[in-house]
Amino acid sequence: MVHVSLTKDELLDRYEATGDEEAYRAARPLYEEALGQAPDARLLVRYGYLLECHGRRSLRQAVEQYERAIELDPSFDKAHYQLIGARAGLREHELSIDRYERRLSAAPTDLRQHRFLASAYLLAGQFSKARSVIDAGLKLAPEDPMLIELRGDVRSHLGDPDGALADWRRAHELEPGNLSSIYSSAFLLEREGRPQAAIEAWLYIVDWCESQGYELGAEWPKRELERLRRAASGRA
Repeated sequence: MVHVSLTKDELLDRYEATGDEEAYRAARPLYEEALGQAPDARLLVRYGYLLECHGRRSLRQAVEQYERAIELDPSFDKAHYQLIGARAGLREHELSIDRYERRLSAAPTDLRQHRFLASAYLLAGQFSKARSVIDAGLKLAPEDPMLIELRGDVRSHLGDPDGALADWRRAHELEPGNLSSIYSSAFLLEREGRPQAAIEAWLYIVDWCESQGYELGAEWPKRELERLRRAASGRA
């Protein structure tokens, strides 16, 4: 049991060192109370670090679940992508890259392995390597929607917005039930200073979600749509 006499900073130090969840639960309200009274930079950083430590520990627990899921069902692609993303959040890119390099080397004609490795390279910021793996996969299957979408992701990072948008548009044409490329397009269009086109992308997402009965899934796109509309009306 955490001793009641420990200060919030002592509790943070204990949580960082031991992962004692009781120390985290005791420290968090103390920081929140202190911030409500007199926030300062040091206090904000300490509280942020408490949350960061907790987030990393939660991510490690998530990694364990994804690893178990892959052991139980290696064909479940979602588990692989979630594992790659969680590893990236922990800055453990090389673990994913090594894993999927070995898998692709063992099965060079397996499109799944091209997709996994390209995703790992992409999240690691190794765009040239990602593009090489994508191009190799597209030689095997020129109309693979996932690889085309990933190529769009690479192009967006390498300063080719029109190429990225074209790839994402084609990926969605090939797989209309997957909206991830439309989300990517909406964000890129806003960054490129094309608010009306971004609004149209968000409107498409909202309409699609509502047509499928995904009312909860439409909530965040609706907020983004309204945000852009307000910004556009403010500029008018």
